[in-house]
Amino acid sequence: MIVPIFFILLIVLLVALPAIAGWKLSRNHGQFARMAGTILAGQMILTPGIIFISISKATVAGENPVRTMIIYAGMALVISIMTFAVLEIKNTPKRK
Repeated sequence: MIVPIFFILLIVLLVALPAIAGWKLSRNHGQFARMAGTILAGQMILTPGIIFISISKATVAGENPVRTMIIYAGMALVISIMTFAVLEIKNTPKRK
């Protein structure tokens, strides 16, 4: 039961930490540039790694490596967008 939780936390760390770095590097630009930097940086580690693992690993007869790649890329995209949203909300000045 601990292995799936550890795996999900590992995926979140592999996506969220580079996404935060991408957001911080593009902090002085417009919102679209910050979002693009966050999404691209979040995809940088996980997506190529999953593509490599999916293609190089011998698959079971019913397993589709393209489907696996799409699912993990989608997960990384969602985590990157959520990271962007949290950082933007945190960066918004508080109005009183």
